[in-house]
Amino acid sequence: DLMVHFHGEGRWQEANVERAKLNVAVVSINLGMGTDPYSNTFRNPEVFDRLLADVQTEVTKDGRAGQTPKLHRLALSAWSAGFSSVSRVMSVMPDALADKVDAVLLADGFFTNFTDPKRRTVNRDGLARFVKLAEQARKNEKLFSITHTTIPTGPYPSVQECVGTLLELQHLERKQCSIDGPRPKMHQFYTVDDGSFHIRGFQGVRASDHVRQLHAMGETTYPYLKSRWEKQDAEAATAR
Repeated sequence: DLMVHFHGEGRWQEANVERAKLNVAVVSINLGMGTDPYSNTFRNPEVFDRLLADVQTEVTKDGRAGQTPKLHRLALSAWSAGFSSVSRVMSVMPDALADKVDAVLLADGFFTNFTDPKRRTVNRDGLARFVKLAEQARKNEKLFSITHTTIPTGPYPSVQECVGTLLELQHLERKQCSIDGPRPKMHQFYTVDDGSFHIRGFQGVRASDHVRQLHAMGETTYPYLKSRWEKQDAEAATAR
């Protein structure tokens, strides 16, 4: 099982994985600031293929996965601008590999553009592949989890606006709540749960609030992955 995480220091992802007690190989990719490096790097599908080949080589050399390890399940994880890599990879990968993507986990990173900037009308076509993913997750075919803050944006839609559009397209309503988050100064104000589709909205408009979304992935999104994969493994063992 492999998790590929985009954006955020590797030490933070190591801590998140350890807190969630995930038994996975993890690749952490950092390409600088802004969305362009994360989007442009993976325009060619061969780039992600080479990444997986390199992982295969390293895992084989490590030896802990057995003599001939093979990629089983794949999770794509991202914080902030790293979402651009997830979006790009999902748009160019072949169907056979897309089938292996069992989970997409996003922390304060879910973007598209406006069709009408003056009215702040979110481009729904730009979210099409994630509308499909949400539909699959609601049927428990995939796992799709998003957390976000309320940080406002100027010339492009905020994560909150994009998530709101996704919920409109899914005809899902938020369940209002008032819950202290897993980290200090994190306050959750709504939740959405339908099958394996999960959204958590947190108050916060500062850069520090944005960073906390990354640091808290071990408590917010990764536990869903642990639970899902453990359940799948148990069902597979029972079937045998």
